[in-house]
Order: sequence, then structure tokens, then C-alpha cells
Amino acid sequence: MSARRLTAVAIGAIVGSVLRWAMVRTTGLAVEPAILVVNTVAAGVLGWLRAAVANGSVRRRDVEELVGAGVCGALSTWSALAVRLADLVLAGDWGPALVWTAASLVLGIGAATLAWRLTIREVAA
Repeated sequence: MSARRLTAVAIGAIVGSVLRWAMVRTTGLAVEPAILVVNTVAAGVLGWLRAAVANGSVRRRDVEELVGAGVCGALSTWSALAVRLADLVLAGDWGPALVWTAASLVLGIGAATLAWRLTIREVAA
């Protein structure tokens, strides 16, 4: 990886980390909803990014890495979700674990799909 691309990822990671921290600290949300929100936002941004790359709106690899690997990689927190789900399962709380898993999948895939379709539609119009 070139120094330019590595720098782009690092800068994006700083931005994504600050955004996640701000989301958790300033909204007053409990851990699970905060994780759900940041992961859904990151999935939506990734959906937009992939569509923008596909339609040629984003052509520079370093921009793609800044936003995708950097910002979205740090904004999303799939590891925190996995730990929380493991805690629920180990405590025998299968219902909440299944609800959080389903909500994460549905909202993440939905956000990515919606962003993709809106971005593709913008170019076609």
C-alpha cells in the first residue's frame, strides 16, 4: 500500500473514531442502540461509496480508502456488537441477542441498499 493511501486510511480512521465517540457520548443512547446507529450509518455510507465507485463519481482509490476503510472502518464497531451479543448468549438471553442480530442485519443491509439505489438513481436522472 502506498504512503498516500495509508495516510488516507489513517486520516479517515481518526475521523470515524471521533464520530463514533461523539455519537456515543453526546446522544445519551445506551450501548446497544448506539452500536446499531453507528453500524447502520457506516453501512449506508459504504453503500453510497460502492455505488459512487461503480458509476464513476468516485475515481480516486485514496478517496475510496479514506471513506471506506478509514471512516467507515472506524465508525462501525462490529467487534463491540459481537462482544455484546456473546455476553447476551452466555447469560442465556437468546431473545435480545436474536433481536439485536436481526436488527443489525436488516438495518445495515437496508441502509446500504437504499444508499446504493439512491446514488445510482441520481446518476441515471
